Amino acid sequence: MRFLYGPVASWRLGRSLGVDIISTKEKTCSFDCVYCQLGRTVNKTAEREVYVKTEEIEREISEIADTIADTTDVITFAGMGEPTLGANLGEIADVIRRQCPKTPIAILTNSALMTDAGVREELKKMDVVVAKLDAPDQPTFERVNRPLNEEIKLDAIIKGLTEFREGYKGRLCLQMMFVEENKESGVEMARIAAAIQPDEVQLNTPLRPCPANPLPPEEMERIQKHFKGLNAAVISVYDKMKPEVRVIDKTEVIKRRGVED
Repeated sequence: MRFLYGPVASWRLGRSLGVDIISTKEKTCSFDCVYCQLGRTVNKTAEREVYVKTEEIEREISEIADTIADTTDVITFAGMGEPTLGANLGEIADVIRRQCPKTPIAILTNSALMTDAGVREELKKMDVVVAKLDAPDQPTFERVNRPLNEEIKLDAIIKGLTEFREGYKGRLCLQMMFVEENKESGVEMARIAAAIQPDEVQLNTPLRPCPANPLPPEEMERIQKHFKGLNAAVISVYDKMKPEVRVIDKTEVIKRRGVED
């Protein structure tokens, strides 16, 4: 398999079969987050294009379609970069829906293109959208997520997330990664989450090898207290157990996740 990998054991999604519609040799993204397990962003872009032809994904899905129901809880767009940069994202989601109608489809996105109405429409095809939100203000955003350029504004992303929430019928999850640079932002982050009204808030810290150190459990517990009373499920990486999985190709998992876990 070149474009499918896993399933991986996800503390957020269960047994997750990854779909990489970027699949560049090096990471392709509009961010260069301090905690990314893939390392520094080599291909920096905010422009959408077709990286992997739709028929290539369709071929690989069809090869394992009969086994997906028994091995997979969710099919997830992720991989070697920001999946919304794939201009055929919506088209591929339709293909997966036809091939695997009973399996939920999810996406992990850095939220940068939530400012694009067309992208928001494509994301409505997903059953679960896990959207990154790591900062309450532009200076913190630039320190933690290191966006491609100064034209990428946190306020516009938050506005896009709010607009998406209003018309989205699936499950919206906000993933908040906490590291040294934003560990004092819990109060402000909880207020933003309350305004967006997601179904779930995922409080994360980088436990896989990466350039940033994880916060200890007691620090994450302190942060989690700020989210009490939120009208959403709030889960922490330290509180969730990973499921057992049967992997298609360990090499492809390690390539995209940094380690075998």
